[in-house]
Amino acid sequence: MANTTLHPQGLTHDVQTVSSALHDLIQATHRLLLALWAAFTRHPEPSQVPSALQEANRLRAYADRLYSSDPRYARDLYAAAIRHEQLAAGRETARD
Repeated sequence: MANTTLHPQGLTHDVQTVSSALHDLIQATHRLLLALWAAFTRHPEPSQVPSALQEANRLRAYADRLYSSDPRYARDLYAAAIRHEQLAAGRETARD
């Protein structure tokens, strides 16, 4: 049968090392969670939110690229751009 003996002088240093590593891990995890929270709860600046006209123009540009290969779908996209502008204009007049 084998016996194992622990020597406390080396154990104190090991406990401090593990304790320090755990403290650093907790701090890093805290910073990571704060960064994730900030990233997911951040709202875009008003200057970053495209207007209905900008969105409609992008949709029209996409329709222009598709027109040669699928004109029916491109016409549907043009109509969607017009509806989007009209709905946005209706919301703006409702606010005033």
